[in-house]
This record gives sequence, structure tokens and C-alpha cells, in this order.
Amino acid sequence: MARSFHQLILCAALAAVVSSAFAEPAAPEKKKRKDFEATPSPEFANVRKALDALTPDQRKRFQENFLRWANLPPEEKKALRDREEVRKKFMEQEVQAAIQETGLTLDGERRIQFIQRYGEERKKIEEQLRKEMQEKRRPLVKDLLARLKAEFSSPASAVAPADPTLAPAAQ
Repeated sequence: MARSFHQLILCAALAAVVSSAFAEPAAPEKKKRKDFEATPSPEFANVRKALDALTPDQRKRFQENFLRWANLPPEEKKALRDREEVRKKFMEQEVQAAIQETGLTLDGERRIQFIQRYGEERKKIEEQLRKEMQEKRRPLVKDLLARLKAEFSSPASAVAPADPTLAPAAQ
């Protein structure tokens, strides 16, 4: 579905910034509004910086993701939130296990650095494994399609065996 719930949440947080970043310049507003814009909250400033740091393609993708998120039914949004919560809890357990396995005693800033580094490195490992699985899957799917094409293109085998071990191997 969506790339990840975290990205969707980021999309929601940046929605206000997106609308202002892509909006046409409006007529001058009341002084009260300008005072508010002159002193944005730190969170808004961070969101604005993050949006400004995006490339045009990333901004476009962000807008598309945000619109997809906004158009999701509430139950799908809840399902994504729940899935993200489960993922976060799992990662917390993994980090704790990693700290225990290393025998390190970390507190404060060092613990935060370890958690960030562990997360970054885990993402790299997971991406590498995804790529390897895609590479392994590709020839297997190609063989599967060749077998199915041979099986379903011949009129003699109108009823094919459901168990692939019973099907003749396509060479």
C-alpha cells in the first residue's frame, strides 16, 4: 500500500507547509495573521526546512502520498497506525536485545546515538535483503510463467494439476 506509515505521518505533518509552499501568493492579509507567520513555532520551522530540503520530485511524491493518505478511509488509516505501532515496538525490542547482546551499558546521548545508528544500519541490511530476494525471485517467477504458459496454451491439458509437483517440468 503506502511505502511506510512513518512517511505517511510525515506527509500529514507537512500538509500545512505544502499548501502554503505551493499556493499562489495571496493578497496581503490582516496584521494579526502576519504576526503569526513572523513567529512560527519551532515544529513548523522544522517542517518548513524539511519541505524546502526536498527536491521537486520528492515534493511531488510527498503531495501524492499526502493526498492518498487524506483519501484513505478511517479504518485503513487506523490499520496503518496499528501496523506502525507494532513495527516500532518490534524495533524497540530488537534494539534492546542488541544492546544486551553487546554487553554495553549506555545511557543518555550514547544510547540515543546507538539506537539511531542501529536503525540506520538495520535499514541498509533490510534493503540489501529485499534486493537479494527480488533477484532470486525474478528467475523463479520467469520459470513459473513459462511453465504456466506451456500448460495453459496447449488445448490437451484443459484441467491442470493443482499441485506443482504433479505437473510435468517444462524444459
